[in-house]
Order: sequence, then structure tokens, then C-alpha cells
Amino acid sequence: MPNKGDSGLSELHETIRGGERVLIRRVRPEDVALYPDFLGDVSAEDLRLRFFARIAELSAAEIDKLAHLDYRHEMAFIALDENTGRMLGLVRLKDELDEQTAEFAILVRSRLKGHGLGWLLMRRVIDYAEEKGLRRVYGDVLAENTTMLQMCAELGFHVVEDVGSDIRRVALDLENIGGQ
Repeated sequence: MPNKGDSGLSELHETIRGGERVLIRRVRPEDVALYPDFLGDVSAEDLRLRFFARIAELSAAEIDKLAHLDYRHEMAFIALDENTGRMLGLVRLKDELDEQTAEFAILVRSRLKGHGLGWLLMRRVIDYAEEKGLRRVYGDVLAENTTMLQMCAELGFHVVEDVGSDIRRVALDLENIGGQ
């Protein structure tokens, strides 16, 4: 499915609540070199909330998968500190087989939680999904991750089902937001 716009190619420059100047752009294969430093600044608890299990680090295969996306069906945006070039966060979107629905996943440096970076990354991926012509974006969130559930609600997502006793699936119907 071709993109209807070029938001996947454009870069955004923003300032978040901590005063950091942030560049948000499409992930590039060479960004793989930024992962070790990034993941070293994400707490074990935040990794558990993102991956639903205790992990010490991402495997080389998982990092390689993030670095080499199939851009017909996947997109990822990276947030970089404009002053240092350090990776601050990442959001990924992966199409389902129907090519009308896509799943998101997001992770930001633990020290930047509450600074608005997650919000910016989610807005970026939602805008991209709209331009691509997707109908729905969804993600699975641990029920205990109330901060993420609140952010999703503020962005217009709603809980559509409980995937398990401790996982909530949140979805945003893009056809109903009319370019908000």
C-alpha cells in the first residue's frame, strides 16, 4: 500500500518538558549503534512493562530486526537528542495482514518519562498511520501500566478488549478522528 503523504520522510524538531531539543525522524539502519546506550538508560521495570517479561537486553537478532524494517509493512521513528545525538525513544508500527490495521510499540528512556516524549512519538506514528490510509492502530498494554493507558486515552485510544487478565488492548479508529 503506497503512502498517501511523505510524513515518513520528514523530520520534526521539538522541545520536550525537560528542555531537551529533540529530533524525530524515521529509523535508519545505522541507528543500531545507538541501542546499547539507549537500553542502558531504560530501567528493568520499564523494559518489563514494554516487553511483558523481565529481559536483561535485546538480542542481536531483535536489534537487527528493528534496524532493517520492511518499509512496506513496518515503520519506526526514533527520537534523538539534538545536542548529543543520543537515542531518547523509539516507536514502531507494524501492519497486520489486512494492511488496514497496525500494532504500535513504544519505549523511551526512563528518565524522560513524563516529559512529553512518548506523546510526541505516538502523535508521529498516528499521523503516519493516517497518511498511509490505515483504519486502526492498536497496542497491548499491561493493566498496571496506568501511565501508558492514560496517555493512550488522552490520544483517543479506547480499551477494546482484555487480552489476558493483566493485558489491555487499546485501539484508535483512524477513520473517526478526521485529522485531529
